Amino acid sequence: MSIITEIKVAKGKKARRHIYIDGNFVATLDEFTVYKYRIHEGLNIDLETLEQISFESEANSAFEQSINLISKNPKTSRQMYDYLKSKGYLPRLIKHTIDKLIEYHYLDDGQYAKNFVNVYSTKYGKRKIQFLLASKGIPQQIINDTLAELDSQEDTACEYAKKYMKGKELTQQNCAKLARHLAGKGFDWAEINSALNTIKRIKDEDWN
Repeated sequence: MSIITEIKVAKGKKARRHIYIDGNFVATLDEFTVYKYRIHEGLNIDLETLEQISFESEANSAFEQSINLISKNPKTSRQMYDYLKSKGYLPRLIKHTIDKLIEYHYLDDGQYAKNFVNVYSTKYGKRKIQFLLASKGIPQQIINDTLAELDSQEDTACEYAKKYMKGKELTQQNCAKLARHLAGKGFDWAEINSALNTIKRIKDEDWN
């Protein structure tokens, strides 16, 4: 057993307490945990128990910070991992926090991917969406399953093509630029080819 010799308010964090044993810093606890376990100067406590209490306190802090972040913008599991890591939390505690967030449905990579596709499928092709989802840490299988439900984007590619070619002549050079533009948006060749054919048909009708 060890004796808690001092408890200090953490500098700049009034809700946090630094715990000292025999004059040495051993842990930081939130004030609710201090109250819950009746932590006070002069308390006899074994280090294993204090370690468990400290983990609980850190877990509460990590969970609270995670909720605050998610309340502003939805996050993927990978983004949350990177965020908690940047805050200095250890891998074991990060895993514990993410598991809890998933259990309470604050994190759901599958739903995140579906929502993302619903928003951006009118702006980008599958290739660009796939890249963006992967950059956010969405597992490849979830990306594949989500994009498999996405209908053909030929109409979207055609709308982009019409806007791009408005006021431009139907030249080989402009068509090549259009193809590159659509490829940059993430459309596949079949969709690009369909858009080019549509533009050529519209231009032909205008001439006639």
